[in-house]
Amino acid sequence: MLGHMKRRTTLILDSTLRAALRARAGREGRTFTEVLEQALRLGLADRRATRRPRLKLPSYDLGPFLVDPADAPALAVLRAGERREP
Repeated sequence: MLGHMKRRTTLILDSTLRAALRARAGREGRTFTEVLEQALRLGLADRRATRRPRLKLPSYDLGPFLVDPADAPALAVLRAGERREP
């Protein structure tokens, strides 16, 4: 019988969030409910549709290690400014 009417829901909102929603509604000349519904719809939107395309970053082959990273004494020598060949 009243299928055209929307259901009411009680939300407990942080006072800062509620004030921001009311301020936006006032600035945009819309109702609090319209602003809240739009925010909820955007929050529930498919993330893939709003995601930026993935960037392809360049990669470089810097060659082999100068020393085995597990060889602590050899790393200490390199840090001291000397170079030891394997």
